[in-house]
Amino acid sequence: MRRLAVRRVEAGESQTAVAASLEVNKHTVSKWMRAFREGGAKELASTKSSGRPPALDERQLARLKRIIVGKTPDQLDFGSVLWTPPIVQETIRRTFDVSLHATTVGRTLERLGLTPQKPVRRAFQRDEEACERWASAEFPAIVRAAKRKQGTLLFLDEAGVNEDGPVGTTWALRGQRPAVKTTGSRRRVNVISAISPRGRLWFRCFKGTLTAQRFVEFLRALLREVRGHITLVLDRHPAHVAAATRRFVEASQHRLRIEFLPSYAPDMNPDEHVWSYLKGPFRREPPHPDEDFADVVNDSMVLIRNSPRLVRAFFGHPEVAYVRDALKR
Repeated sequence: MRRLAVRRVEAGESQTAVAASLEVNKHTVSKWMRAFREGGAKELASTKSSGRPPALDERQLARLKRIIVGKTPDQLDFGSVLWTPPIVQETIRRTFDVSLHATTVGRTLERLGLTPQKPVRRAFQRDEEACERWASAEFPAIVRAAKRKQGTLLFLDEAGVNEDGPVGTTWALRGQRPAVKTTGSRRRVNVISAISPRGRLWFRCFKGTLTAQRFVEFLRALLREVRGHITLVLDRHPAHVAAATRRFVEASQHRLRIEFLPSYAPDMNPDEHVWSYLKGPFRREPPHPDEDFADVVNDSMVLIRNSPRLVRAFFGHPEVAYVRDALKR
């Protein structure tokens, strides 16, 4: 509009006539002409209004980000362990003596690159220093020892699959929660598996508790199916450290070596991601009452086992990047 007004005035029209046709004040056209004659066409470019100055400056925003990323609300005497907009709002008020509207708080969090995310559970008993030492020093030494023996490195874990497990989300009308028909039974199948970074998987399905006897049977099966020496990385499940298990491992030490993960660190076991993948389809499509639940779980594990590319992908999760790093050394 500014450029059009200037062109028309330059072409001979009066500023009053141009202002009337463009429905602006004649003094506005006069201001445009003055800016054009003093600075040229660039002075006619529109500029963004500065608006109200931000309530928090860059230094304060950086400090707020350090607080949210580096601490949990309970450390600041809020009680909750999760950051919510009201808690962030109160943190800003306490720290900077600035009151922000809830909408502004949401925009501020977005500006800081923060998004709402489901947190990962961490046990209070977890020793982060021990986990770091395991990933940076102990596990690389285990890998070197396994390579010297030209053996197979495996990660082992167990999990239970429940027929009445949680279902996934779906779309529905607001305020009208949808219903999904499922079986009323509560069948459960337990699975033990061992996976290799090269994409191989061994598993057994069973019902009931994992005992030392069941675990030793699985170890025997591994020794039959895997050639050479096996280095098995696992947690300290009671069946893994039972007296019968220790006796079997000692008798098989020429072919089998057991290494334990740090306590309360299930996320450091790549085999954990097998269970996430296994349970995914059951959340989307609960088993039919006429199906044999044990067969369904077994068939699902067979599909995973038959896809080496998928098994290798379980080692691509950021939480187990230390495994890939050690193998590349």
